[in-house]
Amino acid sequence: MVNPDECNVDSILSLMGATIFHFIVGIKIMWGNVAPYITSYLVQFDPDVSYHHTLHVYTAVFLGQSLFMYLGGQLEKKIGPRPTAYLGAALISGCTYLSATCKSLQELVFFQGLVGVGIGLSYSAPILCCFKHFKQNKGIVIGIITTGTGAGPFLAGLVATTYVNSENYSPDPVTGLYDPTTSPVVGRVPSMFRLLGVMYAVIGFVGALLLMSPSDDGEPKVESLMKMENGENASLTNGNGFDVYDKAMLEEKPEAIPTAKSAMAKGRGHQRYGSRVKFTTRFELTTPQMMQDSLCWLVIACAICTGVSGFYVAATYKSFGQTAIDSDHFLTVVGCFGCLCSGLSRMLWGSMSDRIGHFETLELTAYLSPIVLVIYTLTVHSKVAFGVCVCTMYGLWGASYCLIPAIAAFLFGDKHLGTNYGFIFFMFGVTCTIIIDGAGFTGWDFQYLNYAFAVIGLIGAGLCSHIRYLTSKVVDEKVLKHHRATSSVSSMM
Repeated sequence: MVNPDECNVDSILSLMGATIFHFIVGIKIMWGNVAPYITSYLVQFDPDVSYHHTLHVYTAVFLGQSLFMYLGGQLEKKIGPRPTAYLGAALISGCTYLSATCKSLQELVFFQGLVGVGIGLSYSAPILCCFKHFKQNKGIVIGIITTGTGAGPFLAGLVATTYVNSENYSPDPVTGLYDPTTSPVVGRVPSMFRLLGVMYAVIGFVGALLLMSPSDDGEPKVESLMKMENGENASLTNGNGFDVYDKAMLEEKPEAIPTAKSAMAKGRGHQRYGSRVKFTTRFELTTPQMMQDSLCWLVIACAICTGVSGFYVAATYKSFGQTAIDSDHFLTVVGCFGCLCSGLSRMLWGSMSDRIGHFETLELTAYLSPIVLVIYTLTVHSKVAFGVCVCTMYGLWGASYCLIPAIAAFLFGDKHLGTNYGFIFFMFGVTCTIIIDGAGFTGWDFQYLNYAFAVIGLIGAGLCSHIRYLTSKVVDEKVLKHHRATSSVSSMM
């Protein structure tokens, strides 16, 4: 639970605003719901357009978000969370509305790419704002906020399908598309974009309005204390504000520290390794410093392999389901509840991570995902099994969104979280875009693609186990000293 001492009017309003704002930053995961409508609409202008082609629209949103996440962190530092959120809301809603004018795949890719830019610029701002209000229990805080990331697509998916296909028309069993000449579904697509654009504007600007920056934005002064397992505290400062333990450790191998000055000034804590000795002083790495730490790249690889299968299922579940299930409304409801499960599960993962650990929680979900993906592939002819598997996949996917920012804050510090997580998400997003686009270019059946992504998920689970091992308790004093000196886990990798 959130610390009651940190609850006040501004913090509660900010948490509400952040959750509401995240209703519109998660809209890309509803693509699977609207893909049949949009693909059918574009076919009337280009008969060669297929699901594999329109998958590029989905990846354009994702790529736009990835490319501008880092800039969003920088922007939040310059102008604050509320103006950053306003800018993001304007791009998301405005470019969705303008998508109604598109008559080619290229035009739609362009405008939806700009929607992704808006998401990237504003995604971190509400989270960073709430992290300044709530300095403890970050897992549950980010879990509450990113609940909106799943609840928003749930709402938008229901609105879109109710408007476009309230009669539950079925697509052509051969092409899987709606006939542009006879089906009323196709003609409603432009108005669907306008309706969604207006809805995103209302939600986004209301959420941004509620974001309140803390009155005292400065860093609290932290004493250098070492907490032993027996609960005793012993000051290790020499009277001049310098941690003598840090000094002793740094003297072991001073040549191994590229940023010794900043390390001594901050008194980098050893809590990232989960050792028996913990320090209240947290280290703070800038993005260039983080990039030099091999643990950063392990986290990125872990995020890619554990998260890409969720993006793939969100984009293709409806097209895959239509190969065996002839009910657009059923598939829509499954997708919408999947989005809701993605959002609600994040509170579960956040609360669990505060109890058993970020790495352990991510590892658990990483091993479950490929198993569920295989069951999802084998049981597509059963409505119940298919629906349960889709919702479960969405729920497990939510763990990555919830835990990776908290892991980045835990490993590399809070001060530069916006830019640090922006860089991690940039690498994550670009790589996932390449993988998913590559899957579209292969032309493989969905069944074979599902198995390929299950294999990637198993690799990610192995990486999660490795990163948990690297951050487990260090009991050897020599290893402890070495890590205090090098500020890296590269020697253990």
